[in-house]
Amino acid sequence: MTYPTPPVYAQPQVAPPKQARFGALAWTAVILGIVGVVGSWVIFLNNLTAIAAFVGIVLGVIALFGTRKVLAAVGVVLCVLAIVLTVVAQQAAVKELDKILGDVGQGQTNAPGETARQDALAENNTWGKQYTWPNGLSVDVAAPVACTPGQYAAPANIARAVRFEITITNGTTATFETALMSVGTDAQFNGQKADMVFDTSGGCDSTFDSATVLPGKAYTFHVAYAVGASPGEMQLVFEPTFNSEKAAFVGQA
Repeated sequence: MTYPTPPVYAQPQVAPPKQARFGALAWTAVILGIVGVVGSWVIFLNNLTAIAAFVGIVLGVIALFGTRKVLAAVGVVLCVLAIVLTVVAQQAAVKELDKILGDVGQGQTNAPGETARQDALAENNTWGKQYTWPNGLSVDVAAPVACTPGQYAAPANIARAVRFEITITNGTTATFETALMSVGTDAQFNGQKADMVFDTSGGCDSTFDSATVLPGKAYTFHVAYAVGASPGEMQLVFEPTFNSEKAAFVGQA
């Protein structure tokens, strides 16, 4: 007697879980975006974080074609934000640096109620003010006084001459040689070069000479210039040593 063979039932096949496509790229873009945003305000370091954010943008765009589209979009947005913040931070740093360098280059102007040299220049009158270099050396220029050149004064045919009293004060801890200072060569009257007057027989003699100024001491001398027949704007520039900061004085003469 034979028995019928029981039917064999096939087990239903279970579909393998669907793998996330480009999921790792999406997560990488998010991480790089976070790093870029956090590091965007750290000067010098933000250059590296901005590069990382740019890489994150590329990876995030690729991940947008995968299964983690929302995550990829978040990563792209974070990376773009990181780059924007980096640019803003660097521009702010450059402006602040320019301001600091400008203040250092201008030195200090000491006068009652005024401490900034730019304020003095804005008034277009710095005679009687004091300019101080960062090392403590300072120079004062008194208001010009009209003088009459002698017969043999140079240059010839002087329409009008003015004489300045200049004082160098050594506020440093070392001696200062006046021969190192550029005096008289950089002078302008109404936008044109003003020539120094050499006058041994008249009232426009220049008394500047090489001298050693000890710390805490001052040295005063006079310099005369040939100017135009009518009053105008005079500019004198002083430079204590070669390639150092320049002190500019501007006013009527």
